[in-house]
Amino acid sequence: MNRRMACVLLAFSVAGCVRPPAPAPAPVRSIAVFPPNNRTGDPLLISGTSFVEQYIIKTQRYTVADALRVEAATQLVQQGFDVLDPQAVSVASDGQTPASAEEAAALAARSHIEGAVLYIEIRRWEPNVGTEPTFIIASVAATLVEPATGRVLWSGDHPSRPVQTPGIINLGDAYSVAAHTLMKEMLAPLVPEHPGP
Repeated sequence: MNRRMACVLLAFSVAGCVRPPAPAPAPVRSIAVFPPNNRTGDPLLISGTSFVEQYIIKTQRYTVADALRVEAATQLVQQGFDVLDPQAVSVASDGQTPASAEEAAALAARSHIEGAVLYIEIRRWEPNVGTEPTFIIASVAATLVEPATGRVLWSGDHPSRPVQTPGIINLGDAYSVAAHTLMKEMLAPLVPEHPGP
C-alpha cells in the first residue's frame, strides 16, 4: 500500500469517529414563539375542514403552522426555556404573523415582548401521496432573534427532504407527526444559558 492510499484510509477512519457538535447554549432563557409564516400558498389544514367539522361539531381550523408553533413551544419548555404564553404573544402582536425574522424582531420590540423571538418559516410541505402518506417532504427554517438589537442568536434549516410518517392513515395525522418530528430535530441543539454563580 502506498503512502497516499494510507493517508486516505486514515482520513476516512478519523472522519468516521467525529462526533456532532455539542448543543450550543442560547444566550436567553425566555422565548416568544411567533405564528409560523406559511409561504407554501396552501393552508396546510390538519383539522376543521370537513362539512362535519365545520357545521356539526364546530371543530376549529388547525393548520401545520399551528402544529409547528405548539410543537416548538413544547420542545423548548422540555429543554428548559421559559416560553411566553402564545395567547399573550398574539395579543401583544395584534395577531400578526411576521413575514421575516427581522419583522418578528421589530414587532416584538414594538410590542415590548420580553425575551428572544423564534421565527419559523414553512417553505415546502408536501405529502408523498394524498392518503396514507409515508412521508412529508418539508423545508422549514427557524431563527432565534434578539428583539432589542435584531441580532440573530441561532438559526436552523431543514432543507427540502422527507420527514417519515410510517403507519399513518390520514393526511392530518401525518402532518401532525411530521411537525412534531421536525421541531424536535431542529430545536434539539438549543439549551438555555444558565445564570452564573
